[in-house]
Amino acid sequence: MTQHRRRTSALLTALTTVTATLGLLLAGAPPATAAVSTGHGVGHLADDGVAWIGSYRLDDSSLVFCLEAGKKAPTGHDYAFVDAAQLGRFTADDLARLAYISRTSASSADPSEAAAGQLATWTIAGLNGRAPEYYAQRAGASAQAVLDRSRQLLATADGPLGASRSVSSSVALTEAGGEGRLTVTSSLTVDFLSTGPTVLSPGSHTATMRLSGAVFDDGSSERTVSNGDVESIKTTGQTPSSRVVATVSYEHLPYGSAFTAGRAADDVQQVLVARQGSASGIATTTATVPSTKGFQPVVATKTSASVAGAGDAISDELVVSALAPAPDSDVLSGWGLYRPSTPPAAGSVPAVDDNGMLPIPVVVESSLLGPFAEPIQPAEHAPADAPVVCTVEVRVDTGPGTYRTPECTLPGPGYYVWVERIDGSRTPADQGGARILPWQSPFGTASEVTVVAAPPAPAELSTPPAPVAVQSLAETGSATAPGLLLVSGSALVLGALLGVGVLWRRRLTLKHTVPALN
Repeated sequence: MTQHRRRTSALLTALTTVTATLGLLLAGAPPATAAVSTGHGVGHLADDGVAWIGSYRLDDSSLVFCLEAGKKAPTGHDYAFVDAAQLGRFTADDLARLAYISRTSASSADPSEAAAGQLATWTIAGLNGRAPEYYAQRAGASAQAVLDRSRQLLATADGPLGASRSVSSSVALTEAGGEGRLTVTSSLTVDFLSTGPTVLSPGSHTATMRLSGAVFDDGSSERTVSNGDVESIKTTGQTPSSRVVATVSYEHLPYGSAFTAGRAADDVQQVLVARQGSASGIATTTATVPSTKGFQPVVATKTSASVAGAGDAISDELVVSALAPAPDSDVLSGWGLYRPSTPPAAGSVPAVDDNGMLPIPVVVESSLLGPFAEPIQPAEHAPADAPVVCTVEVRVDTGPGTYRTPECTLPGPGYYVWVERIDGSRTPADQGGARILPWQSPFGTASEVTVVAAPPAPAELSTPPAPVAVQSLAETGSATAPGLLLVSGSALVLGALLGVGVLWRRRLTLKHTVPALN
């Protein structure tokens, strides 16, 4: 290489450094695509002062191992960086082994470690008909240590948690039954040469997780997580179900078979470039889930009869709905949903929706209070000592709608009123009970009052008047019974009649006993 070319190369290197620095400020710059080998890196020089075993250095400060024993050394040659798979020389497993060495030994600052890494690389890529010992002796007094370490490197690459073909990540959203709890977790799976696909132990690596349609417990939508971490999240928005997107991004992972190679002229060694882990694992999951927010059921009611009789049976009509909350409140704008752990049978009521969800069931408890002697005055709460005729329940399991309570019998006259309440504890937790906000009706609502009138009182008997004297027939001049003065009361009438009969009999007697006069 000419002096002019070296200066140009140094200038390009300086410009690349400046560009990279600016790139960090301006959202990053692509890596260099070419470099020049400037000579030996880290390793051992043989006693002859010519043979070398170890790494070479490029003018971008990279360290490299040779891949083709027997060809020209890298010093002074231009290299274009390519993906190693483009070399077309190695099997998938050998690419995995070489990538492992690229990540572990190629950047070493220890001469014997670097020499062992070069020997292991040649052992995989080809020794050009030589034995490993031939190259190890270049390390002089350290030859045996280099040989032993190279064998150890190869064994480690083929052992547990060694060389790997690939790495992948996954992210999962989990619903805690109908309890309204939602969690997200990510995992990493590495396809190791020795064990095949293996899920890494929790906490092995960190990643950035981003959420849409949900936030973490602290209200953020992005945070750093480790594989295996279980993060609690909650949905945003006020709709009964939410579309949640979770994305996890693992970067710079030390796995997989990809590594950077340097390619020069055909008669010059191809090289393996030392790089830290460059694999990434990015995964996204999208799910429609029940909202984690609570909801407020309310009931509008109307008694079946505003006026009734004692012994009549009455019921209460329930119009059940969800109260519309204020904007941006932490309450749903509709009826809450849950996903059953076991889907209901086909044709059952209620039926799951397109996302496999059901309305959260609530129990409306209705009490008929009374009788009260006086008209009922509205109040926020019923009197603590209010008499209770009966308490009945309605299970609302199909969401908003109109329902009717069982009947209660009215025991007697007075004023009666229905009161209702909803308690979320009556609904099992796995059916969303924890998300039901409590509700209670006011006391004395006019549409809930029934009146039972008392029967009319029986009529009282009047006091009979004093008897009236009966005049004789002679005094009245009447010869007939109707000439008598009748008084009220059956006894007086009967007595009068009996008196008349006596007088009449006496007259007849006189008529028959007095002789006629001539």
